[in-house]
Amino acid sequence: MKQMWWKALLLVTLAAVITGCTSAAPAATDQTAAPTATVPAVIELDTEAAPMGADWVMKAPEENPKRGGTVTTAWGMAPTHFDLHQGGGCAGCGMIYNGLIMWNVADGYHTIVPALATEWSVSEDHLVYTFKLREGVTFQDGSEFNADDVVATFERIINPPDNLSISGIREQLAMVTSVMAPDPLTVEFTLAQPTPFFLEVLAGDSMIIYSAEELEANNFDLRGVTVPTGTGPFKFVEYVQGEKLVLEANTEYWNSELPYVDRIEMLHVPAWPDRGTAVLTGQADFTFNGSVDTWQEAQSRPEMVTAQAPCLNSHMIAINNEHPPFDDPLVRRAIHLAIDRQAIIDAFTPVWEPAFVSRWLPAASPWATPQEEVLQLPGYRPDKTEDIETARQLLAEAGYPDGFETTFTAWTEASSSEVAVPAFAELMRTALNITGEIKVVERPRTNDVLSSGDFDLFKADIYASPVLDPYPLWNLYLHTGASQNWSKYSNPDFDALLDNELALETDPEARQEIINRGLDMLDENPPFFLIGFCAHSVIANQAVKGLSITDRAWSKFDRFETVWLDR
Repeated sequence: MKQMWWKALLLVTLAAVITGCTSAAPAATDQTAAPTATVPAVIELDTEAAPMGADWVMKAPEENPKRGGTVTTAWGMAPTHFDLHQGGGCAGCGMIYNGLIMWNVADGYHTIVPALATEWSVSEDHLVYTFKLREGVTFQDGSEFNADDVVATFERIINPPDNLSISGIREQLAMVTSVMAPDPLTVEFTLAQPTPFFLEVLAGDSMIIYSAEELEANNFDLRGVTVPTGTGPFKFVEYVQGEKLVLEANTEYWNSELPYVDRIEMLHVPAWPDRGTAVLTGQADFTFNGSVDTWQEAQSRPEMVTAQAPCLNSHMIAINNEHPPFDDPLVRRAIHLAIDRQAIIDAFTPVWEPAFVSRWLPAASPWATPQEEVLQLPGYRPDKTEDIETARQLLAEAGYPDGFETTFTAWTEASSSEVAVPAFAELMRTALNITGEIKVVERPRTNDVLSSGDFDLFKADIYASPVLDPYPLWNLYLHTGASQNWSKYSNPDFDALLDNELALETDPEARQEIINRGLDMLDENPPFFLIGFCAHSVIANQAVKGLSITDRAWSKFDRFETVWLDR
């Protein structure tokens, strides 16, 4: 198999944000400082060197983990159903199941490792992926797992019946033309074109394997299933709507090393401050995303462990490229250059979450420009003096030497409508004399507003990807005519780079060169204003082990089967 390497706050008033718009932001004092997102180490993933074979199993990184006990988490999402391929929002439900492969929970998601597949290989033309399956695996209802279950699972995704709502995960697997089972313990995926990130896609938390028998018994729609059963380390016990999801150890799990704990209780705690408080008061053992103030409080307590995990979601201002004057790339580049991203981040971090000043890719991506280099580039650098001067020249060249009026759109939440968007609007006014009213919409109406095009500038935060590779992210949000291209961006040169180069190139060095050119194109002709990708504030009791909490490559906490309690 060919080897592939994947290189892997400031509490301020709005007035202070604006004062700093033409220079570097002032240093925070110890009394008011909130967490500044820490850039993660580069991830290097060698898919050939990944552990393979039936003898390898995942286990906790620490020696002599203790067994028993109940882990309680404070979670922000509640499931609407248990069909992960059709959404459902069931964070943690993935532990009832397994995928063919997965990100390694024990090492903090730095590597991809075997699960139901023990090994895999890739054809010389990069079009056929062959997976050898684990023997002796059973579903929690006692039925045997084999290749038929894998084929049925993925056939449902790539050729879904009309009664399913499965477009999101189907788009992730658009490159797959067929899934076949040469024998009961072998599965072959054939792709339409080389896809260097295919293993990343298959390792996603939603790529779990369902029983073919269960799929057929439910007309391939599992949204009505009330007791989900899979091959995973935990079994479903109960779900109390709006309160908690309870799982118990699967004592017949194929990996005899796991799980260590007897039970998991996932409390539904929608509000970020309440999640952090739940950990601080002992009601929960950990949360993957607490509020800034509770995270700071946890830092002062010796019994707590804190960390920041970079995530693949972003803060951004969608720009309607079909509304003049934003149809002019000069205007969009002027905004890209002049507006101080860090000032906006400093404004919303105390009431929202930390974030990184980012250059079109999440900081966790091994393909991203190193952060120290990003902060030296026009538009991203802290000193805005030269950038604002250039931006004003661009506006004048576009025919707007005195600025213009527009409309800003924000969500009703105070963090958006009272902090982030007003900060952005004031920076636009002071730097470029672009002014206008702030229109407020309910967050559930985001897709309606975006699809109707009824906005000029909208803090919609819809630029996110399930994988670290740039191609799915850029193809979904930035390609002309793409389903999530809400800004209506159209750049033929960028489309050609995606279609003719990035989609096909498998050599890592050549791929990095293509990505770098793509980054330059987006800087020169921006589709929208990217503020930055976020970070999640993790808070845990020091008794929580097995998750490499302080060494997370990125914020993925849907699976934590290696957890154990040191108490």
